Amino acid sequence: MDNSDNMYQQICSARTVQSDKKGFFNEFYLEVKQSCGEKWLKNYFGSLKSNEARILSIFSDREICDPVLGVLENVVPVFKMKDAVFSSQRRLQADKYHLMWTSSQKIEELQHALALANLAVMRAPAKGVDMQIDEGLTLALALRCRALILTALGEGEAAINDLKLATANGLETKNSVDYYVKMAKAYATMGEIKRAEISLKVAENLSGGGNALIDACRKELPHIRVVKKKAALQPPTLTHGENQDLKGASSLVKLAETKEKGRFIVANNEVKTGDVVLSEDPVAACLLPAFFGSHCHHCFAKLSVPIPCQTCSGMAFCSTQCMNEACSTYHRYECQFMDLYIGSGMSILCYIALRVFTQAKDIESALQVASQLYQNLCTHEDSRQADDLLQRSLMSAFLLRTLQKSNYFGRRKTEGVNPTAVELQVATALLGLLEVLQYNAHEIYQTVTTDKHLFEGSKVVYIGAGLYGTAAYFNHECWPSVARYFVGKKLVLAATKLHRPNEVVAENYGPVFIKANLKERQRALRARYLFDCNCMACQENWPTIQKLDKNVRFWCPTANCNNVLQFPKDLSKDVRCVRCRKNVSLKESVARMIKVEELYREAAHNMQDEKVEEAIALFKEGIDQFFEIAVLPHKDTLIAQNSLTKCMATLARPH
Repeated sequence: MDNSDNMYQQICSARTVQSDKKGFFNEFYLEVKQSCGEKWLKNYFGSLKSNEARILSIFSDREICDPVLGVLENVVPVFKMKDAVFSSQRRLQADKYHLMWTSSQKIEELQHALALANLAVMRAPAKGVDMQIDEGLTLALALRCRALILTALGEGEAAINDLKLATANGLETKNSVDYYVKMAKAYATMGEIKRAEISLKVAENLSGGGNALIDACRKELPHIRVVKKKAALQPPTLTHGENQDLKGASSLVKLAETKEKGRFIVANNEVKTGDVVLSEDPVAACLLPAFFGSHCHHCFAKLSVPIPCQTCSGMAFCSTQCMNEACSTYHRYECQFMDLYIGSGMSILCYIALRVFTQAKDIESALQVASQLYQNLCTHEDSRQADDLLQRSLMSAFLLRTLQKSNYFGRRKTEGVNPTAVELQVATALLGLLEVLQYNAHEIYQTVTTDKHLFEGSKVVYIGAGLYGTAAYFNHECWPSVARYFVGKKLVLAATKLHRPNEVVAENYGPVFIKANLKERQRALRARYLFDCNCMACQENWPTIQKLDKNVRFWCPTANCNNVLQFPKDLSKDVRCVRCRKNVSLKESVARMIKVEELYREAAHNMQDEKVEEAIALFKEGIDQFFEIAVLPHKDTLIAQNSLTKCMATLARPH
């Protein structure tokens, strides 16, 4: 590796610890590195043989501990706090735009009202926190305001949820006719007419007789537009059931191991195009900070009606269930330090390492998970430079300090930085996870479509990252044999070609041959993952898609012959196979290839007409037939595989 490649590798590695150059962590690291000096770093720290020894050294060695302790002692909570005044102001503005809509019926005004109401809800303190504003009912009033707007938008279920949350946060309903009238209207938008009538009955009983508000609502109910609830996305089921030895994987695949490749996934039985070979929940997954305001912090669903954390204003959830699950586990430890994490500039991988611990039921189970990951997955620890290990050790110490300050370890006997025996174990495990995550984490993305067309103008948006224990075993090839997509945080892999038993089932870690040439791919993979790719695209130096012709290479039709033959110049003549030494006819193969091309064209027409399931079925049939008679690279088949991937990902699009 030349000096430029070595520098590129160091830059790639550093970015997996700190992704934002402006963050303060880089200054911390450089200050410590300067303080300890190159001699100590290479001769002493670089010679340490265990992560525990590395963590111990930065807390206790005189050459380094003073600047480390000096920074860590000053770690304090930094987060977006609630603001009752701000919330109250946004609520009044939302009411104003909602009132304007009642006369103009302009949907833009209603949408503006919802955006303001969302702000009011997110910034409102919990019941009774600020009694000087709204008598401590700022959150309840903001929720009631938003419920009215949601009903007007036809979001009845969300409106009902807000009204119930409002009562849980102090809104008086015992004698409130208005509250039950709002409930009736919300139920009506859901088509729940019986429940709407029951709500009106309760309102009548509370009013003690005739009431203009109730009478107006009763007249309005038959004319309220019913909005059908969108079905929740369901991840696909594994083809042929789950492999008992591989969590989340199909029984169609198995784990293989060689000295050269380590452990990797191969076909256990024949795998057909479209077969779902993996559907796996993450060990831990985190949303990128840029999406904290637009996606649920817990399940990654796109937000329309955010549910706030009770303590901070920086995190939003799609439902009360997600909020409760998060706030009862990991978020209670992360909540008050979230802006500190963002300000540090730490990478998404650091968030995931932390989450392994904060989401666990106890420290012991987290340590066990971290240990298994460290033992089973690649770390390249022996190849790491001393400054890389120092950077990761300092990040582990920083994350440990926030855990100490958040009472993750319970009430500590001292406010000091130096770790106890258990805390040392956690810091050591965090360091191991930071090594594991660099080579084994997956980006989590969503396919976002436009209103005009399902595929035209659609784009892939990277929203987070996760660690998947089984998915990490899939080896890389520069043209993958599986499509990867996500349903929320669940990672799904579906075959994009026919696999024979014991054939490698390959993922892709970044560069693909259709876009990047051999030199570019090898450089990127060597720098980011420390290996030289030996896949078929690299061995044969396949050209990029722009330079690829439409010629087809066929399997020899002789049984058990694995030779590949070029497209015949004259179909009327037999071709001599040098391996089986037989003269063979390729007429049938060519005829089948013509049928394959017809299937591809028909599938493409279905994509254009947005008939996704029909397109998938045709692509699957055509691709399977292609791999029975021919081999890659073949331009139309590559396009078909790419189109099939888009179709399958579209079924998991956000709604």
